[in-house]
Amino acid sequence: MKELLTFFTLAGAMVVVQASGERGECHELIHDVMHRENMMEFIESCMEENGIVPDLESTESGRRPGDRKRVMLRFISRLPQENQTSIVACVLEKEGFLTDDGLFDATKFIEEMITKLEEAEQTTQVEAMLAAIEDGVCVIKERKPNLWIVFDFVNCLKNECKEATDPLSEEA
Repeated sequence: MKELLTFFTLAGAMVVVQASGERGECHELIHDVMHRENMMEFIESCMEENGIVPDLESTESGRRPGDRKRVMLRFISRLPQENQTSIVACVLEKEGFLTDDGLFDATKFIEEMITKLEEAEQTTQVEAMLAAIEDGVCVIKERKPNLWIVFDFVNCLKNECKEATDPLSEEA
């Protein structure tokens, strides 16, 4: 009986590791597609333009240097809505994703996302994300800028990718 329990524990651990590897691939893909060299510069510039000075020293202690963006985004997410909107609108403007009316340019964003996905190595993960966009499963609309516009869309893509590539989802 003890050997059987050990076997099931080991098998369960292997499945979890395999599934987390798939999640990692989806996350890495979306990171590669969304990565912009100058994003931190834009964020910091927009914060300065809006008179917002973060105290990142105390929130970064014990973190790896690559976590700066995550710390910065966490800081921004805790700001009052008005400040978040100002920063996001500024960054989107610098990125070229604002319409003349000051709305998030969803069409331009989607076109760029599809282009980058099509330029990536064609894998199951890429195909799943492209299908989610083309089939209207993951939708992003033109609207007033806010912090969650892109995050919600990206999370949808990651979830669709995981679902399409997770070996456990096929059994369900």
